[in-house]
Amino acid sequence: MLRGLYTAASAMQTSQKKLDVSSNNMANVNTTGFKKDVVVTEAFPEVFLHKLNGSIPNRTVDKNLFVDVKKTGNEYSLTTAGGFFSADSKNGVSFSRSASFGVDDEGYLRTFVRDSEGKPNFSEGNYILGQQGNRVFVGTGDVEIDDRGQVDADGQLVQLVTIPPKSVIGTMNSGLRLDRIQTNFRQGTFEGTGNLMDLALEGKGFFQVETPQGTMFTRDGNFTLNNNGEVVTAEGYYLLGQYGSILLDSDNFRLGKNGEIIVDNQEVDKISLVNIKNVHDLRKHGENLYFIDENKELETEAFEGKVIQGFLEGSNINQIEEMVNMISVLRLYESNQKVIKSYDEILQRAANDIGKL
Repeated sequence: MLRGLYTAASAMQTSQKKLDVSSNNMANVNTTGFKKDVVVTEAFPEVFLHKLNGSIPNRTVDKNLFVDVKKTGNEYSLTTAGGFFSADSKNGVSFSRSASFGVDDEGYLRTFVRDSEGKPNFSEGNYILGQQGNRVFVGTGDVEIDDRGQVDADGQLVQLVTIPPKSVIGTMNSGLRLDRIQTNFRQGTFEGTGNLMDLALEGKGFFQVETPQGTMFTRDGNFTLNNNGEVVTAEGYYLLGQYGSILLDSDNFRLGKNGEIIVDNQEVDKISLVNIKNVHDLRKHGENLYFIDENKELETEAFEGKVIQGFLEGSNINQIEEMVNMISVLRLYESNQKVIKSYDEILQRAANDIGKL
């Protein structure tokens, strides 16, 4: 019975974090260049539920086992009713009758999440395990999985389906947990200001600014000139160009689509713009700035977007969508709250009534 308490409590904790994130999104709906955050949750591992005194080794795969295999590009979706697929998660081995995965950069079968562009991101995924409990390495070539759940792994057939012992009567987990908070870098809408110092980026990419903590990245193009004629953010951080901070005599300049700063028909500098390939490794610093996770390496490529002068990029938050999400999460929180209250009343009554017998 206490398992229900754990499940409801974990759901309440997750819902509380979702409400905090949604509230922060709503508070920044009018913040220039703000990118919404999304809470990514993960179920606790699905573990086998055994009958008492039922420790029996795993059985061999039945000859009538059938696995439904669907392949889309380099992504695979497997389903079976004859056993379980297993994955190595942060909290232990989890079992499921279906699994979706792909091949990561190192050649291992691994689950994934999709980034804001819909592309698979394997960096936080779980490793798919074979029947013997080992991670499955398939290399970088074509992968073939047959209808019995067998994959050619480095020249050997590896069975992906685990057949549990007869003592297993199903699986269970302890509810949801917060996995991470992911930023959605979808483009925001452009708002015309007529101010030549206001810049917006069309397409992927970031401005680079110099801060006391080092170089950081931003989509906020609300720049001004300080007393020294340097282009700075609203907080006073330097916008970087080809030669460091950008110096201008006045705000009367023209901007090329690739960030060239043109004064009197002469290019005097160029804004340092960068496209970051691994945006999922960026972390929010505050003040609309981003930095790369200290455990990750920055992966960049040439900026291929366009710089628009006299415009600012608004936030990418849909107010109505965010409000609906907040209401749904609040109702879920209240439902789990009632579940915990019911469990508490049952336990209280059980303790009092049993004591009278």
